[in-house]
Amino acid sequence: MCSSDLIETAFEAEYPQYDMDLVIVDWNAMHDKLTTSLAAGTPPDASVIGTRWLLEFMDLDAVVSPVKYVSQSTIDNIAPGAMEAKIGGVLMGLPFAAGSRFMAMNTSLTTKVPSTMEELRKYAIEATKGGNYGLIMPGGKHTELTDFVYYFYAAGGDFFNASGKSTVNSAAGVKALEFMLKLANDDKVVQEGYMSQDRKQSHPIFFGGKAAYVMIGAWADTEYNKMNADWNIKYFQIPPFAGNKPAPLIVTDSIAVYKDGKNLEGIGKFLDFLYKDEWKAPLDKQMGFPPVTISAAQRPEFQTPMYKAMGEANLNAKGWPLVTGWAEASSILIDANQKALLGQMSAKEALDWAAKEIDKARAE
Repeated sequence: MCSSDLIETAFEAEYPQYDMDLVIVDWNAMHDKLTTSLAAGTPPDASVIGTRWLLEFMDLDAVVSPVKYVSQSTIDNIAPGAMEAKIGGVLMGLPFAAGSRFMAMNTSLTTKVPSTMEELRKYAIEATKGGNYGLIMPGGKHTELTDFVYYFYAAGGDFFNASGKSTVNSAAGVKALEFMLKLANDDKVVQEGYMSQDRKQSHPIFFGGKAAYVMIGAWADTEYNKMNADWNIKYFQIPPFAGNKPAPLIVTDSIAVYKDGKNLEGIGKFLDFLYKDEWKAPLDKQMGFPPVTISAAQRPEFQTPMYKAMGEANLNAKGWPLVTGWAEASSILIDANQKALLGQMSAKEALDWAAKEIDKARAE
Protein backbone atom coordinates (compact mmCIF):
# COMPACT_ATOMS: atom_id res chain seq x y z
CA MET A 1 0.00 0.00 0.00
CA CYS A 2 1.18 3.52 -0.79
CA SER A 3 0.15 5.50 2.31
CA SER A 4 0.37 9.26 2.74
CA ASP A 5 2.73 8.74 5.70
CA LEU A 6 5.07 6.67 3.55
CA ILE A 7 5.11 9.31 0.82
CA GLU A 8 5.70 12.10 3.36
CA THR A 9 8.58 10.24 4.98
CA ALA A 10 10.26 9.41 1.67
CA PHE A 11 9.93 12.98 0.37
CA GLU A 12 11.31 14.53 3.56
CA ALA A 13 14.23 12.09 3.50
CA GLU A 14 15.13 13.25 -0.02
CA TYR A 15 14.35 16.91 0.68
CA PRO A 16 15.08 17.50 4.40
CA GLN A 17 14.62 21.26 3.97
CA TYR A 18 10.87 20.72 3.63
CA ASP A 19 8.27 19.68 6.20
CA MET A 20 5.47 18.05 4.19
CA ASP A 21 1.98 17.67 5.62
CA LEU A 22 -0.45 15.59 3.56
CA VAL A 23 -4.02 15.99 4.81
CA ILE A 24 -6.67 13.43 3.84
CA VAL A 25 -10.13 14.97 3.39
CA ASP A 26 -13.38 13.12 2.66
CA TRP A 27 -14.24 13.80 -0.99
CA ASN A 28 -17.82 14.80 -0.18
CA ALA A 29 -16.47 17.58 2.05
CA MET A 30 -13.60 18.65 -0.21
CA HIS A 31 -15.26 21.43 -2.22
CA ASP A 32 -16.76 23.12 0.85
CA LYS A 33 -13.52 22.82 2.81
CA LEU A 34 -11.52 24.41 0.00
CA THR A 35 -13.94 27.28 -0.60
CA THR A 36 -13.95 27.99 3.14
CA SER A 37 -10.15 28.07 3.28
CA LEU A 38 -9.98 30.30 0.21
CA ALA A 39 -12.50 32.72 1.70
CA ALA A 40 -10.45 32.84 4.90
CA GLY A 41 -7.23 33.46 2.99
CA THR A 42 -5.69 30.24 4.30
CA PRO A 43 -5.48 27.89 1.31
CA PRO A 44 -3.21 24.87 1.18
CA ASP A 45 -0.23 25.01 -1.15
CA ALA A 46 -1.98 22.52 -3.42
CA SER A 47 -4.86 20.07 -3.35
CA VAL A 48 -6.63 17.49 -5.45
CA ILE A 49 -9.82 18.96 -6.91
CA GLY A 50 -12.57 17.96 -9.27
CA THR A 51 -11.34 19.46 -12.55
CA ARG A 52 -14.80 21.01 -13.05
CA TRP A 53 -14.14 23.26 -10.01
CA LEU A 54 -11.25 25.02 -11.71
CA LEU A 55 -13.22 27.80 -13.40
CA GLU A 56 -14.78 28.70 -10.07
CA PHE A 57 -11.36 28.93 -8.43
CA MET A 58 -9.98 30.86 -11.40
CA ASP A 59 -12.80 33.39 -11.02
CA LEU A 60 -11.61 33.86 -7.44
CA ASP A 61 -8.05 34.39 -8.75
CA ALA A 62 -7.04 31.63 -6.36
CA VAL A 63 -5.00 29.26 -8.55
CA VAL A 64 -1.86 29.46 -10.66
CA SER A 65 -0.63 27.19 -13.41
CA PRO A 66 1.36 24.26 -11.97
CA VAL A 67 3.66 24.54 -14.99
CA LYS A 68 5.35 27.43 -13.16
CA TYR A 69 6.55 25.07 -10.41
CA VAL A 70 6.59 21.52 -11.81
CA SER A 71 9.45 20.32 -14.02
CA GLN A 72 9.01 19.97 -17.76
CA SER A 73 9.98 16.31 -17.57
CA THR A 74 6.98 15.66 -15.29
CA ILE A 75 4.66 17.55 -17.64
CA ASP A 76 6.01 15.68 -20.69
CA ASN A 77 5.31 12.32 -19.02
CA ILE A 78 1.59 13.05 -18.62
CA ALA A 79 -0.72 11.73 -21.34
CA PRO A 80 -2.04 14.66 -23.41
CA GLY A 81 -5.57 13.22 -23.31
CA ALA A 82 -5.66 13.59 -19.53
CA MET A 83 -5.10 17.35 -19.67
CA GLU A 84 -8.73 18.40 -19.41
CA ALA A 85 -7.61 21.27 -17.18
CA LYS A 86 -5.94 23.09 -20.08
CA ILE A 87 -7.95 26.30 -20.26
CA GLY A 88 -7.23 28.94 -22.88
CA GLY A 89 -4.15 26.95 -23.85
CA VAL A 90 -2.74 27.07 -20.29
CA LEU A 91 -2.60 23.99 -18.04
CA MET A 92 -4.32 25.19 -14.86
CA GLY A 93 -4.48 21.86 -13.04
CA LEU A 94 -2.04 18.96 -13.02
CA PRO A 95 -3.91 15.79 -14.10
CA PHE A 96 -4.16 13.51 -11.08
CA ALA A 97 -6.73 10.88 -12.05
CA ALA A 98 -8.81 10.23 -15.14
CA GLY A 99 -11.15 7.32 -15.53
CA SER A 100 -14.19 6.48 -17.60
CA ARG A 101 -17.14 4.77 -15.99
CA PHE A 102 -18.30 1.32 -17.08
CA MET A 103 -20.53 -1.53 -15.94
CA ALA A 104 -19.73 -4.46 -13.71
CA MET A 105 -21.75 -7.68 -13.61
CA ASN A 106 -22.05 -10.50 -11.11
CA THR A 107 -21.90 -13.57 -13.36
CA SER A 108 -23.50 -15.78 -10.71
CA LEU A 109 -26.73 -13.76 -11.07
CA THR A 110 -26.69 -13.06 -14.81
CA THR A 111 -24.47 -13.60 -17.83
CA LYS A 112 -26.31 -11.23 -20.14
CA VAL A 113 -24.43 -8.17 -21.43
CA PRO A 114 -26.94 -5.48 -22.48
CA SER A 115 -26.28 -3.53 -25.67
CA THR A 116 -28.95 -0.91 -24.90
CA MET A 117 -30.49 0.62 -21.80
CA GLU A 118 -33.72 -1.08 -22.73
CA GLU A 119 -31.98 -4.44 -22.60
CA LEU A 120 -30.39 -3.51 -19.27
CA ARG A 121 -33.85 -2.94 -17.83
CA LYS A 122 -35.07 -6.29 -19.15
CA TYR A 123 -32.08 -8.23 -17.82
CA ALA A 124 -32.16 -6.42 -14.46
CA ILE A 125 -35.81 -7.42 -14.02
CA GLU A 126 -34.92 -11.04 -14.83
CA ALA A 127 -32.10 -11.01 -12.26
CA THR A 128 -34.25 -9.60 -9.44
CA LYS A 129 -35.20 -12.72 -7.56
CA GLY A 130 -34.46 -14.65 -4.39
CA GLY A 131 -33.64 -11.53 -2.39
CA ASN A 132 -31.18 -10.25 -4.97
CA TYR A 133 -31.34 -6.95 -6.85
CA GLY A 134 -31.08 -6.31 -10.55
CA LEU A 135 -29.24 -3.00 -10.42
CA ILE A 136 -27.56 -0.74 -7.88
CA MET A 137 -28.82 2.87 -7.85
CA PRO A 138 -27.50 5.33 -5.24
CA GLY A 139 -30.29 7.80 -4.51
CA GLY A 140 -28.96 9.77 -1.55
CA LYS A 141 -27.47 13.22 -1.97
CA HIS A 142 -23.72 13.22 -2.45
CA THR A 143 -21.04 15.24 -4.20
CA GLU A 144 -22.04 14.61 -7.81
CA LEU A 145 -25.04 13.36 -9.75
CA THR A 146 -23.20 10.51 -11.47
CA ASP A 147 -26.22 8.25 -11.24
CA PHE A 148 -28.38 10.54 -13.38
CA VAL A 149 -25.63 11.40 -15.85
CA TYR A 150 -25.11 7.76 -16.86
CA TYR A 151 -28.66 7.69 -18.23
CA PHE A 152 -28.59 11.31 -19.42
CA TYR A 153 -25.50 10.83 -21.58
CA ALA A 154 -26.86 7.46 -22.75
CA ALA A 155 -29.88 9.36 -24.08
CA GLY A 156 -27.68 11.91 -25.90
CA GLY A 157 -28.11 14.69 -23.33
CA ASP A 158 -26.04 17.82 -22.73
CA PHE A 159 -26.20 19.98 -19.63
CA PHE A 160 -25.99 23.36 -21.38
CA ASN A 161 -26.59 24.83 -24.83
CA ALA A 162 -24.21 27.09 -26.74
CA SER A 163 -25.61 30.12 -24.91
CA GLY A 164 -24.90 28.59 -21.51
CA LYS A 165 -28.52 27.91 -20.64
CA SER A 166 -29.36 24.70 -18.79
CA THR A 167 -30.81 21.94 -20.95
CA VAL A 168 -31.30 19.29 -18.29
CA ASN A 169 -35.05 19.42 -19.02
CA SER A 170 -34.52 18.41 -22.65
CA ALA A 171 -36.17 15.31 -24.09
CA ALA A 172 -32.98 13.40 -23.22
CA GLY A 173 -33.15 14.55 -19.60
CA VAL A 174 -36.79 13.61 -19.21
CA LYS A 175 -36.17 10.24 -20.85
CA ALA A 176 -33.28 9.54 -18.49
CA LEU A 177 -35.12 10.46 -15.30
CA GLU A 178 -38.33 8.66 -16.33
CA PHE A 179 -36.23 5.56 -16.99
CA MET A 180 -34.75 5.79 -13.50
CA LEU A 181 -38.27 6.09 -12.08
CA LYS A 182 -39.32 2.92 -13.92
CA LEU A 183 -36.33 0.99 -12.62
CA ALA A 184 -36.77 2.11 -9.03
CA ASN A 185 -40.50 2.53 -8.52
CA ASP A 186 -42.20 0.39 -11.18
CA ASP A 187 -39.78 -2.48 -11.77
CA LYS A 188 -38.32 -2.38 -8.24
CA VAL A 189 -34.99 -3.74 -9.43
CA VAL A 190 -32.84 -1.46 -7.23
CA GLN A 191 -31.71 -2.06 -3.67
CA GLU A 192 -33.92 -1.35 -0.68
CA GLY A 193 -33.29 1.99 0.99
CA TYR A 194 -31.62 3.42 -2.10
CA MET A 195 -32.92 6.95 -1.44
CA SER A 196 -30.77 7.23 1.69
CA GLN A 197 -27.65 5.66 0.17
CA ASP A 198 -24.73 7.29 -1.57
CA ARG A 199 -22.14 5.44 -3.62
CA LYS A 200 -20.09 4.31 -0.62
CA GLN A 201 -23.16 2.87 1.05
CA SER A 202 -24.73 1.19 -1.97
CA HIS A 203 -21.81 -0.34 -3.86
CA PRO A 204 -20.91 -2.81 -1.07
CA ILE A 205 -24.28 -4.46 -1.77
CA PHE A 206 -23.02 -5.35 -5.25
CA PHE A 207 -19.64 -6.51 -4.01
CA GLY A 208 -21.41 -8.58 -1.37
CA GLY A 209 -22.93 -10.58 -4.24
CA LYS A 210 -26.49 -9.29 -3.90
CA ALA A 211 -26.93 -7.37 -7.18
CA ALA A 212 -26.50 -8.27 -10.84
CA TYR A 213 -25.34 -4.94 -12.32
CA VAL A 214 -23.72 -1.70 -11.22
CA MET A 215 -22.41 1.35 -13.09
CA ILE A 216 -19.07 2.03 -11.53
CA GLY A 217 -15.52 3.34 -11.87
CA ALA A 218 -11.90 2.48 -11.42
CA TRP A 219 -12.15 1.31 -7.81
CA ALA A 220 -14.13 -1.79 -8.85
CA ASP A 221 -11.23 -4.26 -8.89
CA THR A 222 -9.96 -3.07 -5.52
CA GLU A 223 -13.36 -3.47 -3.86
CA TYR A 224 -14.00 -6.84 -5.51
CA ASN A 225 -10.64 -8.20 -4.37
CA LYS A 226 -11.27 -7.04 -0.80
CA MET A 227 -14.34 -9.26 -0.61
CA ASN A 228 -12.60 -12.53 -1.57
CA ALA A 229 -15.81 -13.16 -3.49
CA ASP A 230 -16.92 -16.63 -4.54
CA TRP A 231 -18.40 -15.22 -7.77
CA ASN A 232 -16.79 -13.82 -10.89
CA ILE A 233 -17.00 -10.20 -11.95
CA LYS A 234 -17.21 -9.11 -15.58
CA TYR A 235 -16.74 -5.63 -17.04
CA PHE A 236 -18.34 -4.07 -20.11
CA GLN A 237 -19.58 -0.74 -21.44
CA ILE A 238 -22.48 1.36 -20.17
CA PRO A 239 -25.00 0.93 -22.98
CA PRO A 240 -26.81 3.79 -24.74
CA PHE A 241 -30.53 3.98 -25.24
CA ALA A 242 -31.60 2.42 -28.54
CA GLY A 243 -30.76 4.76 -31.40
CA ASN A 244 -28.05 6.62 -29.50
CA LYS A 245 -24.28 6.28 -29.45
CA PRO A 246 -22.36 5.17 -26.34
CA ALA A 247 -21.26 8.13 -24.21
CA PRO A 248 -19.90 6.96 -20.84
CA LEU A 249 -18.91 9.55 -18.28
CA ILE A 250 -15.22 10.26 -17.80
CA VAL A 251 -14.24 11.87 -14.53
CA THR A 252 -10.98 13.76 -14.16
CA ASP A 253 -9.42 15.11 -11.02
CA SER A 254 -6.54 17.54 -11.01
CA ILE A 255 -4.06 19.05 -8.59
CA ALA A 256 -4.58 22.78 -8.15
CA VAL A 257 -1.74 24.99 -6.97
CA TYR A 258 -2.96 27.96 -4.94
CA LYS A 259 -1.70 31.47 -5.55
CA ASP A 260 -1.52 32.30 -1.83
CA GLY A 261 0.14 29.05 -0.79
CA LYS A 262 3.10 29.45 1.56
CA ASN A 263 5.71 27.37 -0.27
CA LEU A 264 4.98 26.94 -3.96
CA GLU A 265 8.57 26.13 -4.86
CA GLY A 266 8.45 23.30 -2.36
CA ILE A 267 5.12 22.02 -3.63
CA GLY A 268 6.62 21.90 -7.13
CA LYS A 269 9.43 19.69 -5.82
CA PHE A 270 6.88 17.47 -4.09
CA LEU A 271 4.77 17.05 -7.22
CA ASP A 272 7.85 16.07 -9.25
CA PHE A 273 8.59 13.52 -6.53
CA LEU A 274 5.00 12.22 -6.34
CA TYR A 275 4.72 11.72 -10.12
CA LYS A 276 7.67 9.32 -10.26
CA ASP A 277 6.53 5.80 -11.16
CA GLU A 278 7.66 4.40 -7.82
CA TRP A 279 5.06 6.56 -6.03
CA LYS A 280 2.33 7.57 -8.46
CA ALA A 281 1.84 4.12 -10.01
CA PRO A 282 1.21 2.30 -6.68
CA LEU A 283 -1.04 5.17 -5.60
CA ASP A 284 -3.05 4.90 -8.84
CA LYS A 285 -3.30 1.14 -8.39
CA GLN A 286 -4.45 1.54 -4.80
CA MET A 287 -7.15 4.04 -5.84
CA GLY A 288 -8.07 1.90 -8.84
CA PHE A 289 -7.44 4.60 -11.42
CA PRO A 290 -5.45 4.11 -14.60
CA PRO A 291 -2.24 6.13 -14.55
CA VAL A 292 -2.12 9.56 -16.15
CA THR A 293 1.61 9.21 -16.78
CA ILE A 294 2.86 7.65 -20.00
CA SER A 295 5.54 5.56 -18.32
CA ALA A 296 3.28 4.03 -15.65
CA ALA A 297 0.62 3.09 -18.22
CA GLN A 298 3.00 0.46 -19.61
CA ARG A 299 3.33 -1.39 -16.31
CA PRO A 300 1.83 -4.92 -16.19
CA GLU A 301 -0.49 -4.20 -13.27
CA PHE A 302 -2.53 -1.93 -15.53
CA GLN A 303 -3.15 -4.57 -18.24
CA THR A 304 -6.20 -6.19 -16.61
CA PRO A 305 -9.79 -6.68 -17.89
CA MET A 306 -11.01 -3.72 -15.85
CA TYR A 307 -8.39 -1.36 -17.24
CA LYS A 308 -9.08 -2.66 -20.74
CA ALA A 309 -12.79 -1.90 -20.26
CA MET A 310 -11.87 1.60 -19.16
CA GLY A 311 -9.65 2.02 -22.20
CA GLU A 312 -12.54 1.04 -24.44
CA ALA A 313 -14.84 3.45 -22.62
CA ASN A 314 -12.33 6.27 -23.09
CA LEU A 315 -12.90 6.10 -26.86
CA ASN A 316 -16.45 7.47 -26.51
CA ALA A 317 -16.27 9.13 -23.10
CA LYS A 318 -17.77 12.49 -22.24
CA GLY A 319 -16.73 14.61 -19.27
CA TRP A 320 -18.58 16.89 -16.91
CA PRO A 321 -19.25 20.37 -18.29
CA LEU A 322 -16.39 22.72 -17.49
CA VAL A 323 -18.48 25.73 -16.46
CA THR A 324 -18.65 28.11 -13.55
CA GLY A 325 -21.12 27.25 -10.82
CA TRP A 326 -21.05 23.54 -11.56
CA ALA A 327 -21.02 22.41 -7.93
CA GLU A 328 -24.27 24.27 -7.23
CA ALA A 329 -25.82 23.14 -10.51
CA SER A 330 -25.03 19.54 -9.63
CA SER A 331 -26.59 19.95 -6.18
CA ILE A 332 -29.78 21.40 -7.68
CA LEU A 333 -30.06 18.55 -10.15
CA ILE A 334 -29.68 15.93 -7.42
CA ASP A 335 -32.50 17.68 -5.55
CA ALA A 336 -34.62 17.47 -8.72
CA ASN A 337 -33.86 13.75 -9.06
CA GLN A 338 -34.98 13.18 -5.50
CA LYS A 339 -38.19 15.17 -5.96
CA ALA A 340 -39.10 12.90 -8.87
CA LEU A 341 -38.00 9.65 -7.24
CA LEU A 342 -40.02 10.49 -4.13
CA GLY A 343 -43.09 11.21 -6.24
CA GLN A 344 -43.22 14.91 -5.33
CA MET A 345 -42.96 15.97 -8.99
CA SER A 346 -43.03 14.29 -12.38
CA ALA A 347 -39.70 13.91 -14.17
CA LYS A 348 -40.53 16.83 -16.48
CA GLU A 349 -41.68 19.07 -13.62
CA ALA A 350 -38.56 18.30 -11.59
CA LEU A 351 -36.18 18.98 -14.47
CA ASP A 352 -38.02 22.17 -15.49
CA TRP A 353 -37.57 23.34 -11.92
CA ALA A 354 -33.89 22.34 -11.97
CA ALA A 355 -33.17 24.12 -15.27
CA LYS A 356 -34.74 27.32 -13.95
CA GLU A 357 -32.84 27.15 -10.66
CA ILE A 358 -29.53 26.35 -12.35
CA ASP A 359 -29.83 29.30 -14.72
CA LYS A 360 -30.81 31.55 -11.82
CA ALA A 361 -27.86 30.41 -9.69
CA ARG A 362 -25.34 30.84 -12.50
CA ALA A 363 -26.64 34.34 -13.29
CA GLU A 364 -26.08 35.56 -9.73
